[in-house]
Amino acid sequence: MLMEIICIVVSFLLFEFSYPGFAAKSAVEIIHLPVLICMIILTIPVLLRRGVFKDFLRAFQLFRKDYSCSFSKLRYTLDVVEMMQKQVLCAGCIVSFQGVFSIMERMSDWALVGPHLAVAFLAIFYSAIFELLLLPLQLEAKRRIVEYMEKEDEKE
Repeated sequence: MLMEIICIVVSFLLFEFSYPGFAAKSAVEIIHLPVLICMIILTIPVLLRRGVFKDFLRAFQLFRKDYSCSFSKLRYTLDVVEMMQKQVLCAGCIVSFQGVFSIMERMSDWALVGPHLAVAFLAIFYSAIFELLLLPLQLEAKRRIVEYMEKEDEKE
């Protein structure tokens, strides 16, 4: 997961320095708190309501080599991570559509179209970043399940 975070930061910095006209000020503007808060509101309460937040946190513990748990917990962790992947993508679409609707309301003022379009695309951008961070969790859970099944086959 650390590698994915580093890759995201490096790719953003590379884009910032190589793209003509991309000011350093734009790097700060890429963090839009209302969009992030909307996406969190659309994802985290689902985990809390279903009571699977600790199962989601278990996915992060799977990166520790010494961590072990039962097959059913591994399977449930994988299900929760896959649910979160879908939830993040849906949240990004919803928040993005909110931005598009805001653009449609203000079509008469063309000066506002660009900033609102940027906010709409930020939601999609955040969804992609969150998905990039969730993919290694999914892969690690699947890897642990395969290892568990291989150990069971060796016992037989």
